[in-house]
Amino acid sequence: MDHNVSSPDNQGSDLSPAGFAAFWGLRHSPFFGRVDVPARMLLDNQRSTATRMLIAAQEGAPVVIVGGRDGVGSTLMARCLYDSLPESTHHALLLAPGAAGADPSALTSRIASFGASRLGVPKTGEVDGAALAGPMRGQLIALAPVFDALRNQQKRLAIIFDNAGLLSGEPWAAYILAVIRQGELIDGVVQFFLFGHEDGLQKIVSSWPKSLEARAMQLPLPPPSATDQSVWLENRLTLAGCDRTLARSLFSPAAIQRAISASGQNLTRLGRLAEKAMIEAFMSGSHQVDVQHIAAAIGHDGTKVASIATSTAPKGMPGLMDLLKPI
Repeated sequence: MDHNVSSPDNQGSDLSPAGFAAFWGLRHSPFFGRVDVPARMLLDNQRSTATRMLIAAQEGAPVVIVGGRDGVGSTLMARCLYDSLPESTHHALLLAPGAAGADPSALTSRIASFGASRLGVPKTGEVDGAALAGPMRGQLIALAPVFDALRNQQKRLAIIFDNAGLLSGEPWAAYILAVIRQGELIDGVVQFFLFGHEDGLQKIVSSWPKSLEARAMQLPLPPPSATDQSVWLENRLTLAGCDRTLARSLFSPAAIQRAISASGQNLTRLGRLAEKAMIEAFMSGSHQVDVQHIAAAIGHDGTKVASIATSTAPKGMPGLMDLLKPI
């Protein structure tokens, strides 16, 4: 197939989301919405961090902080940890605060709900509902049946926060410190993992007391290299249903270089630009994305792009995630 030859029969024939997907041989948008990435497709900059955070989880580190710049994959790392923790050693809660200033008692309620749904601990009776909204010590005592159930199963509860910069403030520092200090009550069965932008996470740590900061392990998530970004484009196309051979040639080398240069090591920005360029090529009937499509995408106002791309995206996660591992 001559990738550079436009086909008049394709031009304007079907500008619907289904037409876009069929044109490229996709099941859904490759770059918009949630995409579950298998561990074998982690990039080099992500794989080392993923290995270190899993080791920290198995060694019982009380607090682990994973931070990086915008668009380097911190949300992917949070989901990777959630998916990779063995059922034999961990239960996990994956949470994303919906707004800044969330009250720590909301987490207490989530842990109680987790105990009821996954550990068989009733919400009433053993877990005192009134105490869940009371003073912090009372909250932890009310959760004692949940901690006992975890201890009896010889498992830990991993509390994983994506976009953890929204947790900034002294109340959360006090809550986390209280949990990991209650040795006689909790006995190391709870671990906190905080993922997000490095600046927001640094603000959290700077407000923590030294006793909490000393217990926290900080893992950097470095930005992707140019090679990583090229591999990322290919992987995302493949995960969306594109044939691997076609995925390797769908973007010309010059187009990849231009897109990477314009994206500033931000994978989210790279994906948006790549999808806009694919729509530009689709609308012109070209079966390969070239430099002119990237240039057009950079200057595009995004109106038509958004109407096609968001419609082809798989359903995303809700604003507040509460995903529980099955028993």
